[in-house]
Amino acid sequence: MTKKTIILKGISVSSGLTFGQVRVIYGWDQAVGERVLDKSQITDELLRLDNAVNESLLEINRWKKMAGEKVDGPVARIFDTQLMIASDQEFIKKVKEEIRSKHRNAEFIYSQLVERSITPLKKSDDEYMRQMVYEIEAVSKMVLGNLRGHHDYPNGKFPADTIAVGMNFTAAEILNLCDRGVKAIVTSEGSATSHMALIARSLLIPTIVSVPRVHLRAKSGDQIIVDADKGEVTLHPPQNVWTKLVRQKKTLTALPLTRLQKLPDFPPKTLDKVAINLAANISLPGPADRILPKHNVGVGLYRTEFLYLQSGTFPSEDEQFELYDDVAAVYYPQDVVIRTFDLGSDKYYKNDRFGEEKNPALGWRGIRAALDMPKIFKDQVRAILRASHRGNAKILLPMITDGSEIRKVINIIRRVMVELRKDHHEFDKDIEVGIMIEVPAAALNIEDLADKVDFFSIGSNDLTQYTLAADRDNQKLAKVFNPLHPAVIRLFKMTVDAAGKHNIPVSLCGELAGDPLAIPLLIGLGIDLLSMNPSRLLGACKLISRLRHDSTRKLAEDVLKASKAKDVESILFEYNMSL
Repeated sequence: MTKKTIILKGISVSSGLTFGQVRVIYGWDQAVGERVLDKSQITDELLRLDNAVNESLLEINRWKKMAGEKVDGPVARIFDTQLMIASDQEFIKKVKEEIRSKHRNAEFIYSQLVERSITPLKKSDDEYMRQMVYEIEAVSKMVLGNLRGHHDYPNGKFPADTIAVGMNFTAAEILNLCDRGVKAIVTSEGSATSHMALIARSLLIPTIVSVPRVHLRAKSGDQIIVDADKGEVTLHPPQNVWTKLVRQKKTLTALPLTRLQKLPDFPPKTLDKVAINLAANISLPGPADRILPKHNVGVGLYRTEFLYLQSGTFPSEDEQFELYDDVAAVYYPQDVVIRTFDLGSDKYYKNDRFGEEKNPALGWRGIRAALDMPKIFKDQVRAILRASHRGNAKILLPMITDGSEIRKVINIIRRVMVELRKDHHEFDKDIEVGIMIEVPAAALNIEDLADKVDFFSIGSNDLTQYTLAADRDNQKLAKVFNPLHPAVIRLFKMTVDAAGKHNIPVSLCGELAGDPLAIPLLIGLGIDLLSMNPSRLLGACKLISRLRHDSTRKLAEDVLKASKAKDVESILFEYNMSL
């Protein structure tokens, strides 16, 4: 009997498209039993608790080391939080007191006190506090496992094309799943800022979280399609769709890192020998950083928000410098474009400084927030400038709407340069400063902005949602949100024309940059560089090798005459079919 196709929506935290067989993973924890202890057994029970905690600390350190080897620097520090939780002497003291007073076994008391601790955190309005629940539960799993005498995670490779599905996974479990060869990860819970998401994103594993009850609706062995570009999961896909994917199996199921190994040297060239500049969007340090530089790939967009999101606090200047300097060194001599914190109230952890906004997409975010937090912004500018001493780092400013914001930033940069000279720090005195074109006001006032900066970077995701008044994360507006809408494309063209007049380069770093349907158009419009998710680079290179640059210009002319999005898509589809 054919099973009914089920399409589920979630939050994409690491992009990519793949398919395979479901493996539902319910976790490695078991129910906790209660045992009554004699007074004579108390001392041994306390010793058993100490041993379990110590073994858990060793285990967390092993995972931290593994994370450091796989995903490098700051991401591995996620495990520092777990080390702090596991070694909390006040909590351990309470557990011991209750073991003595209630004469109950260590795992029973420990689990009770953990539950008591996390119950109020689960109800908190503070996202960071809710995130702490997962970290406490992760440590609890380890301690309870060690108390039972079986603390090892499962090992051994999964069958090919395995998609891991579960309620939620800890950072250690994500590392374990990836080590065992899963092609993608889907969970019922979780958020884009969770530590699980940060690890998965760094490992370039297609991952979708917050898919309603997916761990209960899917069964091991079910066929599943994971489209983490759209945040969409398809269970029991139609046979014709599945057959089509099977034909593309070699491309779609290869691990992203395997595809990166096959990249040609950059830049790729069209059939008429025109070089097309491509670069990578990077969110986190990871294994891609060891591959991309070998192919002369630069970083067109380095997102810095994870430094805040992983801990809920803004890092110091020195902490930031260490990261930015490492990235600039790894990719040297290729450019590394570092975007300053692009955070809004939808991402800030709530405290006295940040209040909740009814519409954070239109609120206090990006450069607006940065300029209102001068000490935090200045620390970041100092860190980027210090990391620019090789000459390959650039500064990118998000959410710019008018020239006054640029002038304020330039003044801050100049003051910081004076301070750095006094402190005898080396830096690039000619560092380039660019702005994101992601607000219609910036595109419409582009001529006034062009003489104030060194480059433009079009953020197609935000520019689309603001132009069309369609929240890109609202599934009800999926048919409205379309970066190929003629109005959006004309804003692209306005930006390119202004950049040309002022002799400054323009890049595009949204999801559209890696879309095979859109790439010929973007090249034809005259965009100088396309910066995309690393998993899209190989496909883009192969497509470019089949294009003629002169034909993309004609394509762009035809598209600019279209008045409807469906007409644009039709023109692009016909062009791609002709290749």
